[in-house]
Amino acid sequence: MYRTKYVLKNPSKKSGIGKITIEIYFSRDGRRERMYLPTGEEIHEKYWTNGAISKSYSQKEQLLRRLEDKHHEVKQQLYQWEKELGYLNADLVKAKLEEKPVQEKDMLTLFDEFMEVKRLTAKHKMVIKLNTIRNHLGEFLGKKRMYLVEYNQTFINRLTHYWEQKVGLQPNTIHKNFRFILLFLNYLKKEGVLENEFYKEFQYPRTVETNTIVLTKDEVVKLIQYVPKTNSESKVRDLFLVLIFTGLRFGDAVRISKSWVRGEFLYINTQKTGERVSIPLHPRLKAVLDKYEYDLKPLKISNQKFNDYVKDLCKEAGITDPIEIVRHEKGVRQYLTFPKHKLIASHTGRRTFITNAILAGIPLPVIQKITGHRKLTTLQKYVEIADDSKKSELEKLTNYFK
Repeated sequence: MYRTKYVLKNPSKKSGIGKITIEIYFSRDGRRERMYLPTGEEIHEKYWTNGAISKSYSQKEQLLRRLEDKHHEVKQQLYQWEKELGYLNADLVKAKLEEKPVQEKDMLTLFDEFMEVKRLTAKHKMVIKLNTIRNHLGEFLGKKRMYLVEYNQTFINRLTHYWEQKVGLQPNTIHKNFRFILLFLNYLKKEGVLENEFYKEFQYPRTVETNTIVLTKDEVVKLIQYVPKTNSESKVRDLFLVLIFTGLRFGDAVRISKSWVRGEFLYINTQKTGERVSIPLHPRLKAVLDKYEYDLKPLKISNQKFNDYVKDLCKEAGITDPIEIVRHEKGVRQYLTFPKHKLIASHTGRRTFITNAILAGIPLPVIQKITGHRKLTTLQKYVEIADDSKKSELEKLTNYFK
């Protein structure tokens, strides 16, 4: 058996600064051994009390976090070696530490091969996302050749820090990026490149709550009643109304054609998930489709340009109430206030459809059939948004009787 702890080694007589190490104490068959692994961290001995950092040390939290990451990495590695060898002692650990990676291919080479497979089997959007992650990994590693045996908690933490500080990604995007990396590692396990699923034992960045921007019933009415000033603005307004009254994703909405209509429903095979959905033709939706003879090709525009134009449209329509949102800048949570129109984008239409359908009393399983969500739990957050809307409306009644 073995146990680990922090030890301050060789404090300088002149400066008082020593190196923080991880002591591994082995005990087997009456034989006791100790070995010390460097952490790369140093501290003055006056801030080191009984194997712990003193409360008076100003950088205690940051240092302790780094030490815990390193300690976790060491314990994970010892655990893997013990499973492989049956037991551990100082000589076995030293031999393992001196071993060089046995993989002939580094991580980026394996990732490139994984991408070649995905180019043949995955959707174009996934390939684009994987390519972005591949470029980030290349920039992060630089000239270093990284092997799979070096994939550990420290690497995960440093890559997270890189995405936060250097690239400026939001926490939920980082979470999704690691899901793609896990997809890559699962592929290697399936192909026999990895012997086990050690990578699942690490801690990965979690998702955080984000603001979901939806239009209220009154705001939708404002949009309907607004008279566009130009033909282009009219097309953007019409396309936005299609999104609001179908709940479709942008890429599906611009594909609507007459062949999709059967009776009072639109029947669509969605691009993202391949789900076949049926959408009732709301009178407002029907009015827009009639205007274009059920062929929305004249409304086709890039998602990016639509997102720019719809903000201006909503501003002109008077959808400008201040909204406070939470954003993360370099890992720091910030509370910012914007006029609502600046936060509106194409996906706001889908979210608006779902939220107002819940407010109208439509059961979640029915909404799921219309939107094509694979998991009913995905719609749960919209129930909470709808509840907030009900509370807001009830407050109007409360204020009325004051």
